[in-house]
Amino acid sequence: MESPVQATFEVFYRVERAGAIRLSDGGGPFGFDITRALLVDDLLDAFRCDAIVETGCFLGDTTYYLAARYPDLPVYSCDIVPEHAEFTRRRLAAAGCRNALVSCTDSPALVETISRLHERPLIYLDAHWEDRWPLDAELAAVAQGIVLVDDFDIGHPRFSFDTYAGRSCGPAIFAAMPSPPARYWTPDPDADWPLPCLQVGRRSGIGLIVIGLDESPLDHHPALTGHDIVLEASA
Repeated sequence: MESPVQATFEVFYRVERAGAIRLSDGGGPFGFDITRALLVDDLLDAFRCDAIVETGCFLGDTTYYLAARYPDLPVYSCDIVPEHAEFTRRRLAAAGCRNALVSCTDSPALVETISRLHERPLIYLDAHWEDRWPLDAELAAVAQGIVLVDDFDIGHPRFSFDTYAGRSCGPAIFAAMPSPPARYWTPDPDADWPLPCLQVGRRSGIGLIVIGLDESPLDHHPALTGHDIVLEASA
């Protein structure tokens, strides 16, 4: 029987990197960082997730990977650019990925709908690009689930993060939520994964929180580090 690691390896490196036409990391699932895919494997298993949500599909590299790797789970994705959503829909249909639903819609609306429809969704937030940053609204829309925020500041020079209008994509984003969680988690840059990351260009950090579910699987994961969220004092 094929192991989960072998299954991830086989699917991950068969996904064409369509995002290379514009993305600074050259495209590919999860920015061509297979350790991110291995982490998602672990989270789906530990939390017994019943759906996957991705925001900001662009040309569907990550969407395609998720739908192909987890054919028994519903995969939802969206993009506000009609051409991106349509390209991704056609790409997944041609690959026979019948478990994926891609829509041209505002990402916070999708997050709210799916996080209420499912009990334990994994929610991958990657819709921050150019002048519009829907991350605050996306986080506020989560009813429950395991949330992964891409392009997050993990405090390590090898991992990039986004900044919009002077705000960094980092811990303060979580602190600003209407109901901030007490803790967040980041991957350990020196963690030992069963497969090496072959991305030699841009790698991005990631921040994780849990809303409405038991967060202990994150504390028990050997490659994750937990942090307390510091709230700013009221004036």
